[in-house]
Amino acid sequence: MQPEDLMGEWRLLSATLTVAGEANSILDPNRHFIKLFTASHFAFFSRLPERPRYTLPPSDSNLIAGGKSFDAGGGRYDLEGDNYIEHIDYCSFPNYEGISIAFTLSFENGVLTQQGTYPLVKLGLGEVDGYLVETYEKI
Repeated sequence: MQPEDLMGEWRLLSATLTVAGEANSILDPNRHFIKLFTASHFAFFSRLPERPRYTLPPSDSNLIAGGKSFDAGGGRYDLEGDNYIEHIDYCSFPNYEGISIAFTLSFENGVLTQQGTYPLVKLGLGEVDGYLVETYEKI
């Protein structure tokens, strides 16, 4: 796979995280999730379709509700063949900043699959790592 194969906007179709043999969908069907690729960078955005509006000045409850309704992150990536590494520079979840995560990419019948070991331990989100499989379609 080449960077030009990735370039553009992709919609998340499915996301399954397997931890200790138990597979769970982590795709919230109420959220819109897209991923963007340039020749050297990726970004992702996730939001609820109906986001709460802020008052002026925004209250703490406004900020919390707004934060819960939108996620984003991005950074550089390396791609060699089907080996893909995300270097996360920015993320609404601070645990991810400065972390690199390796995946394998495949593309079949218009669906991009990204899968690999998910470093829950390194991220401080679990006692064992998981295995993440995400599928996307190009928009």
